[in-house]
Amino acid sequence: MEHWEKWVPINGLPLKMYRDRFSDDKEGIVLELSDDIEKMKVVVKFNNGVLSYRSAYAGALLDTLEKLEEQYGTSFFGEWTLFKVKNSDYIKWFLHESKGVYQASDIEHYVFITTDDMIEVLATSPPSMIVMKG
Repeated sequence: MEHWEKWVPINGLPLKMYRDRFSDDKEGIVLELSDDIEKMKVVVKFNNGVLSYRSAYAGALLDTLEKLEEQYGTSFFGEWTLFKVKNSDYIKWFLHESKGVYQASDIEHYVFITTDDMIEVLATSPPSMIVMKG
């Protein structure tokens, strides 16, 4: 069974954030998040090591959100944005597809649940993070 954890890479992050930008280009994957309350902007950048990612409208992921609510409660994902998933089904799928090229212990499953989206990233290296106020 999957185990979701709130990911707190930096203290003082806003609780729930919007997605301002998501890009995949020669700079890597860049996710810009912001909030209305703290007036903060958070830039998450995966420079290398990204193996796979997927993005979906969160309002359409009813099965996933229902399972999270049953297991952790609504405030778990309703009041936070950054997560890591252990024993991830997404990693299991990727390992099957890669036919032994990677090991589960080498991959982290990051999830960003914004007000509108759920963005998931499988990576072998952690992202950098910049927090800006105002």
